[in-house]
Amino acid sequence: MDKKTIIGIVLIVLIILLTPIYQKWVVGTVSTPQSSADSLSAAQTAITTSGDSMRPIQAIAEPEATISEQKENKQSEDSTLLKIPVMDIVVVSDKFTVKLSTLGGDVKSIRLHKIYDSEGNEVELVPNLAGGPNFEFIGTLGGRNFSTAGVRFVADRDTIFLDEDNKKDAVTMIGKTPDGIMIQRRYEFEYGKYHFRHKILISSRDSSQSIGDCALWWKSGLVPTEKNTVWDLREFAANYRVGDEFDKFKPSKRKPSFSLDGATDWVGTRSKYFFVAVMPDKILSSNGVRTNTIWLRKEGVDKEIPIVQVGLYERCGEPVFSRSYLVYAGPRDYFILKRYGRMLAKSVSLGWWWLAPITQFLLWLLKMIYAVIPNYGWVIIIFTILMKLFLLPIAHTQMKSMKRMKGLQPQMRSIQERFRDDPQKMNAEIMKLYRKHGVSPLSGCLPLLVQMPIFFALYRALADGFQFRAQPFIFWIKDLSQRDPYFVLPIIMAISMFVQQKITVTDPKQKSMAYIMPIIFLFFFYNLPAGLVLYWTTFNILSGAHMLWVEHKWKEATAQTESEENAEPEKIAEK
Repeated sequence: MDKKTIIGIVLIVLIILLTPIYQKWVVGTVSTPQSSADSLSAAQTAITTSGDSMRPIQAIAEPEATISEQKENKQSEDSTLLKIPVMDIVVVSDKFTVKLSTLGGDVKSIRLHKIYDSEGNEVELVPNLAGGPNFEFIGTLGGRNFSTAGVRFVADRDTIFLDEDNKKDAVTMIGKTPDGIMIQRRYEFEYGKYHFRHKILISSRDSSQSIGDCALWWKSGLVPTEKNTVWDLREFAANYRVGDEFDKFKPSKRKPSFSLDGATDWVGTRSKYFFVAVMPDKILSSNGVRTNTIWLRKEGVDKEIPIVQVGLYERCGEPVFSRSYLVYAGPRDYFILKRYGRMLAKSVSLGWWWLAPITQFLLWLLKMIYAVIPNYGWVIIIFTILMKLFLLPIAHTQMKSMKRMKGLQPQMRSIQERFRDDPQKMNAEIMKLYRKHGVSPLSGCLPLLVQMPIFFALYRALADGFQFRAQPFIFWIKDLSQRDPYFVLPIIMAISMFVQQKITVTDPKQKSMAYIMPIIFLFFFYNLPAGLVLYWTTFNILSGAHMLWVEHKWKEATAQTESEENAEPEKIAEK
């Protein structure tokens, strides 16, 4: 048994001994006249009468009187427990303000500092739309259930302020259920962290009885915090790690609950940008995952909100249960969660397994650029320029190949005319022509194929990267993670794409594509994050400028070649 457990047991013993004094001080006692027999201990006291030997009082006491006395004592104790005053304990750190309650030893509120929802209020991670307890421990003892809900605890603190001079502090609460089970809940906080440690100690009054199956539940769930509630609600789910496997449970009304037994490391409830996870201090030491979901309405939100409740299942089998948990309550930020290890960062969606490393690299690179230029709009533009420079050799080769193919059009039409009745021979002759002049019909697809993984990774980064949340760019763009409210960027993107098409498409049969493709892309991009549209628009503009430059150089080279060819006959004539 470790030092902290021994201290907890000592505190419980002190509470048991001092409870009568505390009750007398808080609520007073009511004296009632008692007979001499009633004032004696039925278990320990003996009576002497003339001519009789010593005998225990149980032998002469009526069973009905004993039962009645026990009921009266139980009712008196219950009444006294209910009269213990309820109070809130406020904990203020640089990351959040936490409000605890002595009713149930519960977490009543976690309000994040300097992180705001769509209404301009600091984000609340304990909205408690469902009512009832938020952080509840439920267990069994002797075939009966018990819970921390409703228990009135006594706390040793009422306020905690954490700063550079007081980086760690804690509050301890002790209470007793009507069945006499003693419960200690201790909350330890640390400056500069989005987590706190919760230690619970439960002791049965009867040492012959063991505490059975238990569960520690986080019942509050989360609510939407973003202006686009559809995007937000799409991400509501439970994440968990059982064994070496990370997974998620996406609730539905057909399947609102989920359970899985096994060596469990943690379980958490998440929204698009926020995450609350409960994990035992010892890795993989819990025994299972439990989730439950209820759907509720919130004022100002059109859709029903799934309140995803999560719990850790525990097996005990001893008269004393003691466990320490770490509770993370903060942003669903890849870099913050990665510091905790234990696969916690996997709760941030980075795309398919092959795409996730690219997304991670992009998040890191954009963060590094942001450290120099603290505006993510300009960061995305600089990143796009770097991408264009990286792809420039491929794009340049592709454009030159397209120009050569344009010059081969007369020969290709000749081949098509000659072998119109033999498609296989026609294709073979065209490929022979391509090889002779060093061009490839697939060269135009290569830059796009290289760029698409970057595009998808950037989409994942902008859609789920907390670092982009509520990040403004210029003027009307106040949040790069949300769509452009006035659709200015999508329109500029469509115009830039139209210009590109007009430059590259020379075949009259394909000119209609110059009008159709920009419209298709406009409808595809208008609802995407503004940061992603900014990237694509900037890339289009850079590609258009590159095309114009190549066109200009090609015309110069063609004019020079024609001049040299015209000069050859003149030289021959002179000779």
